[in-house]
Amino acid sequence: MSLAIAGSKAMRNISSKDLVKELTIGWSLGNTMDATCFDTLDYKKDPIASETCWGAPKTTQALYNKLSDLGFNTFRIPTTWSGHFGDGPDYKINEQWMKRVHEIVDYALNTGGYAILNVHHETWNYAFSSNLNNAKTVLIALWKQIASEFANYDEHLIFEGLNEPRKVGDPVEWTGDQEGYNFVNEMNEVFIKTIRSTGGNNALRHLMIPPYAAGVMDASLNTFRVPRDDDKIIVSLHSYSPYNFALNNGSGAISNFYDGSEIDYVMNTIHQRYISQNIPVIIGEFGAMNRDNEVDRARWAEYYIKKATSIGVPCVLWDNAYYEGKGERFGAINRTTLEVVFPDYINGLMKGLGNKAITTRTRTITTTTTTSYSIPTNSNNNTCFSIKFGYNCCNECNVYYTDNDGKWGVENGNWCGIKDSCNIAQQDCWAKRLGYSCCQNNYEVIYTDNDGKWGVENGNWCGIN
Repeated sequence: MSLAIAGSKAMRNISSKDLVKELTIGWSLGNTMDATCFDTLDYKKDPIASETCWGAPKTTQALYNKLSDLGFNTFRIPTTWSGHFGDGPDYKINEQWMKRVHEIVDYALNTGGYAILNVHHETWNYAFSSNLNNAKTVLIALWKQIASEFANYDEHLIFEGLNEPRKVGDPVEWTGDQEGYNFVNEMNEVFIKTIRSTGGNNALRHLMIPPYAAGVMDASLNTFRVPRDDDKIIVSLHSYSPYNFALNNGSGAISNFYDGSEIDYVMNTIHQRYISQNIPVIIGEFGAMNRDNEVDRARWAEYYIKKATSIGVPCVLWDNAYYEGKGERFGAINRTTLEVVFPDYINGLMKGLGNKAITTRTRTITTTTTTSYSIPTNSNNNTCFSIKFGYNCCNECNVYYTDNDGKWGVENGNWCGIKDSCNIAQQDCWAKRLGYSCCQNNYEVIYTDNDGKWGVENGNWCGIN
Protein backbone atom coordinates (compact mmCIF):
# COMPACT_ATOMS: atom_id res chain seq x y z
CA MET A 1 0.00 0.00 0.00
CA SER A 2 1.12 3.55 -0.62
CA LEU A 3 1.81 6.19 1.97
CA ALA A 4 -1.39 7.95 0.96
CA ILE A 5 -3.67 5.02 1.68
CA ALA A 6 -4.97 6.34 5.00
CA GLY A 7 -5.52 9.81 3.61
CA SER A 8 -7.40 8.46 0.63
CA LYS A 9 -10.37 7.54 2.80
CA ALA A 10 -13.07 9.95 3.89
CA MET A 11 -13.14 10.70 7.60
CA ARG A 12 -16.18 9.12 9.24
CA ASN A 13 -17.95 11.49 11.57
CA ILE A 14 -18.49 9.01 14.40
CA SER A 15 -18.11 9.43 18.13
CA SER A 16 -15.15 8.04 20.03
CA LYS A 17 -17.62 5.89 21.93
CA ASP A 18 -18.46 4.15 18.65
CA LEU A 19 -14.87 4.12 17.42
CA VAL A 20 -13.47 2.21 20.41
CA LYS A 21 -15.94 -0.60 19.72
CA GLU A 22 -13.86 -1.35 16.63
CA LEU A 23 -10.63 -1.65 18.64
CA THR A 24 -10.00 -5.13 19.99
CA ILE A 25 -6.51 -5.35 21.48
CA GLY A 26 -3.39 -3.28 20.90
CA TRP A 27 0.40 -3.50 20.92
CA SER A 28 2.98 -0.78 21.69
CA LEU A 29 6.28 -0.27 19.85
CA GLY A 30 8.14 0.34 23.10
CA ASN A 31 11.80 1.36 23.52
CA THR A 32 12.05 2.27 19.85
CA MET A 33 10.84 5.63 18.56
CA ASP A 34 10.70 6.70 22.20
CA ALA A 35 14.34 5.76 22.89
CA THR A 36 16.72 8.55 23.90
CA CYS A 37 20.52 8.44 23.71
CA PHE A 38 21.51 12.07 24.02
CA ASP A 39 24.89 11.24 25.58
CA THR A 40 25.98 8.65 23.02
CA LEU A 41 24.46 9.79 19.73
CA ASP A 42 25.03 12.80 17.51
CA TYR A 43 21.44 13.53 16.52
CA LYS A 44 22.56 16.03 13.89
CA LYS A 45 24.82 13.50 12.21
CA ASP A 46 22.18 10.76 12.08
CA PRO A 47 18.69 12.06 12.95
CA ILE A 48 17.06 8.63 12.99
CA ALA A 49 19.71 6.52 14.77
CA SER A 50 17.85 6.75 18.09
CA GLU A 51 15.28 4.24 16.84
CA THR A 52 17.66 1.39 17.66
CA CYS A 53 19.81 2.91 20.42
CA TRP A 54 18.04 1.02 23.21
CA GLY A 55 18.60 -2.32 21.52
CA ALA A 56 15.44 -2.79 19.49
CA PRO A 57 15.92 -3.56 15.78
CA LYS A 58 14.70 -1.27 13.04
CA THR A 59 10.94 -1.45 12.66
CA THR A 60 9.51 -3.20 9.60
CA GLN A 61 6.21 -3.68 7.82
CA ALA A 62 6.63 -7.43 8.38
CA LEU A 63 6.45 -6.88 12.14
CA TYR A 64 3.07 -5.20 11.90
CA ASN A 65 1.80 -7.81 9.49
CA LYS A 66 2.75 -10.48 12.01
CA LEU A 67 1.07 -8.66 14.87
CA SER A 68 -2.08 -8.30 12.79
CA ASP A 69 -1.97 -12.02 12.03
CA LEU A 70 -1.79 -12.72 15.76
CA GLY A 71 -4.97 -10.75 16.38
CA PHE A 72 -3.83 -7.22 17.26
CA ASN A 73 -5.67 -4.41 15.45
CA THR A 74 -4.49 -1.33 17.37
CA PHE A 75 -0.88 -0.15 17.33
CA ARG A 76 0.49 2.50 19.66
CA ILE A 77 3.66 4.23 18.47
CA PRO A 78 5.34 5.95 21.46
CA THR A 79 7.54 8.71 20.05
CA THR A 80 10.04 11.01 21.71
CA TRP A 81 10.43 14.24 19.75
CA SER A 82 13.10 15.74 22.01
CA GLY A 83 16.42 15.78 20.19
CA HIS A 84 14.59 15.85 16.89
CA PHE A 85 13.37 19.46 16.88
CA GLY A 86 15.15 22.80 16.83
CA ASP A 87 15.04 25.87 19.02
CA GLY A 88 12.09 28.18 19.52
CA PRO A 89 10.06 29.89 18.48
CA ASP A 90 9.48 27.40 15.62
CA TYR A 91 10.71 24.19 17.27
CA LYS A 92 11.00 22.74 13.78
CA ILE A 93 10.90 18.93 13.69
CA ASN A 94 13.70 17.31 11.71
CA GLU A 95 12.39 16.22 8.31
CA GLN A 96 14.14 12.84 8.37
CA TRP A 97 12.66 12.05 11.78
CA MET A 98 9.17 13.08 10.69
CA LYS A 99 9.51 10.93 7.58
CA ARG A 100 10.53 7.91 9.64
CA VAL A 101 7.62 8.39 12.06
CA HIS A 102 5.35 8.70 9.04
CA GLU A 103 6.64 5.42 7.62
CA ILE A 104 5.94 3.53 10.83
CA VAL A 105 2.46 5.00 11.16
CA ASP A 106 1.80 3.68 7.68
CA TYR A 107 3.17 0.25 8.60
CA ALA A 108 0.46 0.07 11.26
CA LEU A 109 -2.33 1.44 9.09
CA ASN A 110 -1.44 -0.79 6.17
CA THR A 111 -2.69 -3.75 8.22
CA GLY A 112 -6.18 -2.28 8.15
CA GLY A 113 -5.92 -1.53 11.87
CA TYR A 114 -5.58 1.60 13.98
CA ALA A 115 -2.53 3.63 14.99
CA ILE A 116 -2.03 5.80 18.09
CA LEU A 117 0.72 8.42 17.82
CA ASN A 118 1.89 10.34 20.87
CA VAL A 119 4.67 12.32 22.56
CA HIS A 120 6.67 10.16 24.97
CA HIS A 121 9.64 10.46 27.39
CA GLU A 122 9.81 14.22 26.92
CA THR A 123 11.66 16.54 29.29
CA TRP A 124 9.95 19.82 28.39
CA ASN A 125 6.51 18.93 29.79
CA TYR A 126 7.23 18.18 33.46
CA ALA A 127 4.09 19.11 35.40
CA PHE A 128 5.30 22.05 37.49
CA SER A 129 3.38 25.34 37.40
CA SER A 130 6.62 27.25 36.76
CA ASN A 131 7.03 25.23 33.57
CA LEU A 132 3.47 25.55 32.29
CA ASN A 133 3.86 28.44 29.84
CA ASN A 134 6.97 26.99 28.22
CA ALA A 135 5.39 23.54 28.02
CA LYS A 136 2.30 24.95 26.34
CA THR A 137 4.47 26.75 23.78
CA VAL A 138 6.39 23.62 22.84
CA LEU A 139 3.28 21.43 22.81
CA ILE A 140 1.49 23.79 20.43
CA ALA A 141 4.49 24.00 18.09
CA LEU A 142 5.07 20.23 17.94
CA TRP A 143 1.47 19.14 17.61
CA LYS A 144 0.76 21.71 14.90
CA GLN A 145 3.51 20.11 12.83
CA ILE A 146 2.46 16.54 13.60
CA ALA A 147 -1.21 17.24 12.97
CA SER A 148 -0.42 18.99 9.68
CA GLU A 149 1.71 16.04 8.56
CA PHE A 150 -1.24 13.68 8.98
CA ALA A 151 -4.10 16.12 8.35
CA ASN A 152 -5.67 14.01 5.61
CA TYR A 153 -5.52 10.69 7.46
CA ASP A 154 -8.86 9.23 8.48
CA GLU A 155 -10.15 8.02 11.85
CA HIS A 156 -7.78 5.04 11.89
CA LEU A 157 -5.09 7.43 13.16
CA ILE A 158 -5.55 8.62 16.74
CA PHE A 159 -3.47 11.31 18.47
CA GLU A 160 -2.46 11.00 22.13
CA GLY A 161 -1.40 14.35 23.56
CA LEU A 162 0.77 13.33 26.53
CA ASN A 163 2.22 10.18 28.06
CA GLU A 164 2.09 9.85 31.87
CA PRO A 165 2.49 13.63 32.48
CA ARG A 166 3.81 14.17 36.00
CA LYS A 167 6.19 16.06 38.29
CA VAL A 168 9.29 14.09 37.38
CA GLY A 169 11.82 13.90 40.22
CA ASP A 170 9.38 15.19 42.84
CA PRO A 171 8.42 13.18 45.96
CA VAL A 172 4.83 13.10 44.65
CA GLU A 173 5.89 12.20 41.10
CA TRP A 174 3.54 9.21 40.78
CA THR A 175 0.74 10.29 43.11
CA GLY A 176 0.56 13.95 42.22
CA ASP A 177 -0.85 17.02 43.92
CA GLN A 178 -3.14 19.87 42.93
CA GLU A 179 -0.32 21.68 41.12
CA GLY A 180 0.29 18.66 38.92
CA TYR A 181 -3.41 17.96 38.37
CA ASN A 182 -4.02 21.54 37.21
CA PHE A 183 -0.99 21.43 34.92
CA VAL A 184 -2.22 18.29 33.15
CA ASN A 185 -5.75 19.65 32.73
CA GLU A 186 -4.46 22.83 31.11
CA MET A 187 -2.10 20.92 28.80
CA ASN A 188 -4.92 18.64 27.68
CA GLU A 189 -7.09 21.65 26.83
CA VAL A 190 -4.29 23.24 24.80
CA PHE A 191 -3.65 19.97 22.99
CA ILE A 192 -7.31 19.62 21.95
CA LYS A 193 -7.57 23.23 20.76
CA THR A 194 -4.32 22.90 18.81
CA ILE A 195 -5.39 19.79 16.91
CA ARG A 196 -8.84 21.15 16.14
CA SER A 197 -7.30 24.28 14.59
CA THR A 198 -4.96 22.55 12.14
CA GLY A 199 -7.34 21.77 9.30
CA GLY A 200 -7.98 18.71 7.19
CA ASN A 201 -9.53 15.83 9.05
CA ASN A 202 -8.21 17.05 12.39
CA ALA A 203 -11.47 18.79 13.20
CA LEU A 204 -12.85 15.25 13.59
CA ARG A 205 -9.68 13.57 14.83
CA HIS A 206 -10.11 11.22 17.80
CA LEU A 207 -7.88 12.38 20.65
CA MET A 208 -6.65 10.62 23.78
CA ILE A 209 -6.04 12.66 26.93
CA PRO A 210 -4.65 11.33 30.25
CA PRO A 211 -5.17 12.36 33.84
CA TYR A 212 -2.09 12.97 35.96
CA ALA A 213 0.47 10.18 35.26
CA ALA A 214 -2.29 8.41 33.29
CA GLY A 215 -3.02 6.61 36.55
CA VAL A 216 -6.23 5.22 37.99
CA MET A 217 -6.03 7.22 41.22
CA ASP A 218 -9.04 8.73 42.97
CA ALA A 219 -7.33 12.03 43.85
CA SER A 220 -6.30 12.65 40.27
CA LEU A 221 -9.54 11.45 38.70
CA ASN A 222 -11.56 13.66 41.04
CA THR A 223 -10.07 16.76 39.41
CA PHE A 224 -9.50 15.39 35.89
CA ARG A 225 -11.45 17.40 33.30
CA VAL A 226 -12.90 15.64 30.26
CA PRO A 227 -14.71 17.96 27.82
CA ARG A 228 -18.30 16.91 27.21
CA ASP A 229 -18.86 19.22 24.22
CA ASP A 230 -16.50 17.16 22.01
CA ASP A 231 -17.58 13.58 21.29
CA LYS A 232 -14.19 12.60 19.89
CA ILE A 233 -12.25 12.51 23.14
CA ILE A 234 -10.96 9.30 24.74
CA VAL A 235 -9.61 8.98 28.27
CA SER A 236 -6.11 7.45 28.25
CA LEU A 237 -5.22 5.33 31.28
CA HIS A 238 -2.33 3.01 32.17
CA SER A 239 -2.67 0.11 34.56
CA TYR A 240 -0.09 -2.56 35.33
CA SER A 241 -2.23 -4.47 37.80
CA PRO A 242 -1.74 -6.10 40.19
CA TYR A 243 1.41 -4.05 40.67
CA ASN A 244 3.50 -6.62 42.54
CA PHE A 245 2.82 -9.25 39.88
CA ALA A 246 2.81 -7.11 36.75
CA LEU A 247 5.36 -4.33 37.21
CA ASN A 248 7.18 -4.30 40.55
CA ASN A 249 10.83 -5.24 40.03
CA GLY A 250 11.92 -4.83 43.64
CA SER A 251 10.87 -5.80 47.14
CA GLY A 252 7.42 -7.36 47.28
CA ALA A 253 7.43 -8.62 43.70
CA ILE A 254 5.63 -11.92 43.12
CA SER A 255 5.55 -14.39 40.24
CA ASN A 256 2.20 -16.10 40.94
CA PHE A 257 -1.13 -14.66 39.87
CA TYR A 258 -3.74 -15.66 42.41
CA ASP A 259 -5.67 -12.49 43.21
CA GLY A 260 -7.56 -10.41 40.65
CA SER A 261 -9.02 -7.94 43.15
CA GLU A 262 -6.70 -5.11 42.07
CA ILE A 263 -7.75 -5.61 38.45
CA ASP A 264 -11.39 -5.67 39.55
CA TYR A 265 -10.92 -2.37 41.38
CA VAL A 266 -9.37 -0.71 38.33
CA MET A 267 -12.13 -1.91 36.00
CA ASN A 268 -14.91 -1.01 38.42
CA THR A 269 -13.43 2.47 38.84
CA ILE A 270 -13.19 2.96 35.07
CA HIS A 271 -16.74 1.72 34.57
CA GLN A 272 -18.20 3.90 37.31
CA ARG A 273 -16.39 7.11 36.43
CA TYR A 274 -16.35 6.92 32.63
CA ILE A 275 -18.03 4.05 30.82
CA SER A 276 -21.32 4.44 32.70
CA GLN A 277 -21.16 8.16 31.84
CA ASN A 278 -20.69 7.39 28.11
CA ILE A 279 -17.04 8.51 28.19
CA PRO A 280 -14.82 6.09 26.23
CA VAL A 281 -11.54 4.79 27.65
CA ILE A 282 -8.48 3.11 26.21
CA ILE A 283 -5.96 1.47 28.53
CA GLY A 284 -2.94 2.66 26.58
CA GLU A 285 -0.42 0.60 28.54
CA PHE A 286 -0.72 -2.66 30.42
CA GLY A 287 1.28 -5.88 30.69
CA ALA A 288 2.94 -8.31 33.07
CA MET A 289 6.71 -8.71 32.92
CA ASN A 290 8.39 -12.07 32.42
CA ARG A 291 9.43 -13.75 35.69
CA ASP A 292 9.81 -17.23 34.13
CA ASN A 293 6.13 -17.64 34.97
CA GLU A 294 4.33 -17.94 31.66
CA VAL A 295 1.55 -20.15 33.00
CA ASP A 296 0.63 -17.45 35.53
CA ARG A 297 1.04 -14.70 32.98
CA ALA A 298 -1.28 -16.49 30.57
CA ARG A 299 -3.91 -16.84 33.29
CA TRP A 300 -3.43 -13.18 34.25
CA ALA A 301 -3.72 -12.07 30.59
CA GLU A 302 -7.02 -13.86 30.07
CA TYR A 303 -8.45 -12.50 33.34
CA TYR A 304 -7.33 -8.92 32.65
CA ILE A 305 -8.69 -8.80 29.10
CA LYS A 306 -11.96 -10.50 30.03
CA LYS A 307 -12.56 -7.83 32.65
CA ALA A 308 -11.67 -4.98 30.30
CA THR A 309 -13.69 -6.41 27.41
CA SER A 310 -16.73 -6.83 29.64
CA ILE A 311 -16.87 -3.04 30.18
CA GLY A 312 -15.95 -2.15 26.60
CA VAL A 313 -12.37 -0.95 27.17
CA PRO A 314 -9.67 -1.92 24.63
CA CYS A 315 -6.15 -2.39 26.01
CA VAL A 316 -2.72 -1.83 24.45
CA LEU A 317 0.04 -4.24 25.48
CA TRP A 318 3.40 -2.71 26.42
CA ASP A 319 6.25 -4.47 24.59
CA ASN A 320 9.73 -3.03 25.11
CA ALA A 321 11.61 -5.77 23.18
CA TYR A 322 13.27 -6.89 26.43
CA TYR A 323 12.79 -10.54 27.41
CA GLU A 324 15.49 -11.51 29.92
CA GLY A 325 17.82 -9.86 32.43
CA LYS A 326 17.12 -7.71 35.47
CA GLY A 327 15.12 -4.89 33.92
CA GLU A 328 11.45 -4.60 32.99
CA ARG A 329 11.01 -7.71 30.85
CA PHE A 330 7.93 -6.86 28.78
CA GLY A 331 9.03 -8.21 25.39
CA ALA A 332 6.56 -10.61 23.78
CA ILE A 333 7.60 -10.93 20.13
CA ASN A 334 11.10 -11.13 18.65
CA ARG A 335 11.08 -8.26 16.18
CA THR A 336 13.92 -9.73 14.11
CA THR A 337 12.70 -13.31 13.67
CA LEU A 338 9.01 -12.48 14.29
CA GLU A 339 8.89 -15.42 16.69
CA VAL A 340 6.36 -15.17 19.50
CA VAL A 341 8.63 -15.53 22.52
CA PHE A 342 5.81 -16.21 24.98
CA PRO A 343 2.97 -17.88 23.03
CA ASP A 344 0.87 -18.83 26.06
CA TYR A 345 0.93 -15.22 27.21
CA ILE A 346 -0.32 -13.98 23.83
CA ASN A 347 -2.86 -16.80 23.66
CA GLY A 348 -4.22 -15.76 27.05
CA LEU A 349 -4.80 -12.23 25.76
CA MET A 350 -6.69 -13.49 22.73
CA LYS A 351 -8.78 -15.89 24.78
CA GLY A 352 -9.73 -13.03 27.05
CA LEU A 353 -11.31 -11.21 24.11
CA GLY A 354 -13.98 -13.90 23.83
CA ASN A 355 -16.32 -13.07 20.96
CA LYS A 356 -14.26 -10.00 20.07
CA ALA A 357 -11.33 -12.18 18.99
CA ILE A 358 -10.42 -11.24 15.41
CA THR A 359 -7.89 -13.96 14.70
CA THR A 360 -9.03 -15.91 11.67
CA ARG A 361 -9.34 -19.63 12.11
CA THR A 362 -6.79 -20.27 9.35
CA ARG A 363 -4.05 -19.44 11.83
CA THR A 364 -3.32 -21.03 15.17
CA ILE A 365 -3.16 -18.60 18.04
CA THR A 366 -0.40 -20.23 20.07
CA THR A 367 2.30 -20.60 17.44
CA THR A 368 3.90 -18.29 14.97
CA THR A 369 3.25 -20.37 11.86
CA THR A 370 0.14 -21.52 10.04
CA THR A 371 -0.77 -25.07 10.98
CA SER A 372 -2.52 -27.57 8.71
CA TYR A 373 -4.97 -30.01 10.25
CA SER A 374 -6.03 -33.37 8.81
CA ILE A 375 -9.63 -34.46 9.16
CA PRO A 376 -9.83 -36.67 12.23
CA THR A 377 -10.66 -40.28 11.41
CA ASN A 378 -11.87 -41.23 14.84
CA SER A 379 -13.55 -38.92 17.29
CA ASN A 380 -15.70 -39.51 20.32
CA ASN A 381 -17.15 -36.00 20.02
CA ASN A 382 -20.65 -35.44 18.76
CA THR A 383 -20.70 -34.51 15.09
CA CYS A 384 -20.27 -30.81 14.41
CA PHE A 385 -19.85 -28.59 11.36
CA SER A 386 -16.08 -28.10 11.78
CA ILE A 387 -15.25 -31.73 10.93
CA LYS A 388 -15.69 -31.03 7.22
CA PHE A 389 -13.11 -28.24 7.47
CA GLY A 390 -10.54 -30.46 9.19
CA TYR A 391 -11.07 -29.23 12.74
CA ASN A 392 -12.13 -31.18 15.83
CA CYS A 393 -15.32 -30.61 17.76
CA CYS A 394 -14.92 -28.73 21.03
CA ASN A 395 -15.38 -30.51 24.31
CA GLU A 396 -16.44 -27.23 25.92
CA CYS A 397 -19.03 -24.67 24.84
CA ASN A 398 -17.10 -21.39 25.12
CA VAL A 399 -17.49 -19.37 21.91
CA TYR A 400 -14.48 -17.29 20.78
CA TYR A 401 -15.38 -16.54 17.17
CA THR A 402 -18.51 -16.75 14.99
CA ASP A 403 -18.71 -16.76 11.20
CA ASN A 404 -21.07 -18.04 8.50
CA ASP A 405 -20.00 -21.62 9.12
CA GLY A 406 -20.78 -21.66 12.83
CA LYS A 407 -19.45 -20.97 16.28
CA TRP A 408 -15.79 -21.67 17.04
CA GLY A 409 -13.99 -22.39 20.28
CA VAL A 410 -10.33 -22.81 21.22
CA GLU A 411 -8.90 -25.90 22.91
CA ASN A 412 -5.25 -26.77 23.38
CA GLY A 413 -4.38 -23.74 21.28
CA ASN A 414 -6.33 -24.90 18.22
CA TRP A 415 -9.67 -23.89 16.75
CA CYS A 416 -12.56 -26.34 17.20
CA GLY A 417 -16.24 -26.29 16.30
CA ILE A 418 -18.97 -25.84 18.91
CA LYS A 419 -21.25 -28.87 18.91
CA ASP A 420 -24.98 -28.54 18.24
CA SER A 421 -25.65 -29.85 21.74
CA CYS A 422 -24.07 -26.64 23.08
CA ASN A 423 -26.54 -24.38 21.33
CA ILE A 424 -28.94 -23.51 24.11
CA ALA A 425 -32.09 -21.88 22.80
CA GLN A 426 -32.69 -18.46 24.25
CA GLN A 427 -35.28 -18.64 26.98
CA ASP A 428 -36.89 -16.23 29.36
CA CYS A 429 -34.67 -15.13 32.21
CA TRP A 430 -34.60 -12.43 34.84
CA ALA A 431 -32.50 -10.10 32.63
CA LYS A 432 -35.33 -9.55 30.11
CA ARG A 433 -37.32 -7.44 32.53
CA LEU A 434 -34.32 -5.12 32.75
CA GLY A 435 -34.08 -4.75 28.98
CA TYR A 436 -31.23 -7.23 28.43
CA SER A 437 -31.13 -10.53 26.56
CA CYS A 438 -30.46 -13.93 28.06
CA CYS A 439 -27.08 -15.51 27.41
CA GLN A 440 -27.46 -18.19 24.76
CA ASN A 441 -24.31 -20.12 25.59
CA ASN A 442 -22.38 -21.26 28.62
CA TYR A 443 -20.69 -17.93 29.23
CA GLU A 444 -18.48 -17.23 32.22
CA VAL A 445 -19.98 -15.11 34.96
CA ILE A 446 -18.37 -11.67 34.59
CA TYR A 447 -20.34 -9.72 37.17
CA THR A 448 -22.87 -10.50 39.90
CA ASP A 449 -25.27 -8.06 41.54
CA ASN A 450 -28.61 -8.20 43.36
CA ASP A 451 -30.42 -9.00 40.11
CA GLY A 452 -28.36 -12.05 39.19
CA LYS A 453 -25.33 -13.28 37.28
CA TRP A 454 -24.19 -11.42 34.17
CA GLY A 455 -22.21 -12.57 31.14
CA VAL A 456 -21.07 -10.83 27.96
CA GLU A 457 -22.29 -11.93 24.53
CA ASN A 458 -21.31 -10.15 21.31
CA GLY A 459 -20.00 -7.28 23.39
CA ASN A 460 -23.26 -6.78 25.30
CA TRP A 461 -24.36 -7.72 28.80
CA CYS A 462 -26.68 -10.73 29.06
CA GLY A 463 -28.30 -12.59 31.94
CA ILE A 464 -27.19 -16.08 32.97
CA ASN A 465 -29.86 -18.41 34.35
